[in-house]
Amino acid sequence: MEKGCVRRFMNIAVVEDNRQERDALVCYLEQYGRKEGCELKISHYSDGEEFLASFGKKDYTAAFLDIFLRRTDGMEAARRLWEYNPQCQIIFLTSSREHLRQAFQVHCFDYIDKKDFTYQRIAEVMSELRRRIPAVNQHLEFVCGNRSVSLPMRKIQHVVSDNNYTIFMMEDGTEYRYRIPFGNILERVEQTEYFLNCNRGILLNMNDIVKEDTDVYVMRSGHRFPIRRLDRVLIKDKYHQYQFTRLEEL
Repeated sequence: MEKGCVRRFMNIAVVEDNRQERDALVCYLEQYGRKEGCELKISHYSDGEEFLASFGKKDYTAAFLDIFLRRTDGMEAARRLWEYNPQCQIIFLTSSREHLRQAFQVHCFDYIDKKDFTYQRIAEVMSELRRRIPAVNQHLEFVCGNRSVSLPMRKIQHVVSDNNYTIFMMEDGTEYRYRIPFGNILERVEQTEYFLNCNRGILLNMNDIVKEDTDVYVMRSGHRFPIRRLDRVLIKDKYHQYQFTRLEEL
């Protein structure tokens, strides 16, 4: 049986009605993915309505939006995207700076002046994007028997060991049970910044912890997990540091 591994990819939307500029941006993004070893899933659209129609079908990490689009313009598309998926990062494409104040009002991550539309500028934005959201769309992948399993990391609420099995509880309440050593999963999952090994055979997604008591963590689902007594101070320090970092990013 193979050990688990963590795969990272980004879903990118390109929304640009100028075909030449759209094709160039897609080409730059593909070039960046190959050069940096980053798996990108790129979807491209020629107008805002087409892009909005894709909501619910695709979960975007980032969207490159031309401000001036046919039908629904980029600014309106950004507002509706923010309402639907506030975690998606918006990068505006513009040939004018007159709308920049509005752009940042809709939580724009960055903007690209079309006069500076080069691979170097795209690579700069993508590298900053990856630095800011390193864990987006990570999947935990492993082989169990003759099955290949892929679980979205952010949606795993907790992982517990049960004899020869490892149980994954997802944020929607779905439970997956696989015959794979917990140690194989621990080795990979613990590398991510938001998982906490609070006790033997227990991993918690710190984003789903709603309460810390003296000796237990309470999860969003209501599950309660004991905090290892031997190094309780270090475990709590890790949790507190993660929460502090999240506050700084808000």
